[in-house]
Amino acid sequence: MSDTAPVSANRKLLEHYYEECLNKGNLDAVYDKAIPDHISHGTRADGFEGVEHLREWVRIQRASFPDLHVVVDEWIEEGDKVVQRFTARGTHSGEDYYGIPASGRKFEVPGIVIDHFVDGKIVESWFSMDGMDLAQQLGALG
Repeated sequence: MSDTAPVSANRKLLEHYYEECLNKGNLDAVYDKAIPDHISHGTRADGFEGVEHLREWVRIQRASFPDLHVVVDEWIEEGDKVVQRFTARGTHSGEDYYGIPASGRKFEVPGIVIDHFVDGKIVESWFSMDGMDLAQQLGALG
């Protein structure tokens, strides 16, 4: 999608999600973006399902990396799906991250998300990021 093309409603919704929820930590912003039965692939939020799973996953990220900042480097839209190639940056200065103690280390990790929309809401998401790269940057692999 070229930079001169109009921004779709789905992309605007995701831009708001990145800024409010991921970058600012407003966890309630997730409720406006996803349906209650949202399906999330590639994330781990122990024991939670639906939109609560997504909210808990974001809570874990923000609690572990209080200065988390995610920038979308590229947007691709096709029909009812929006692909985002992103870079996440932050410092592990908060809670343990899935058993990795806070190290104070900075990280920078790229990733990809594909969101499927129906009637202006996210119904399903596929998330991919190199967890081994992140673990290595956090000092968990020695």
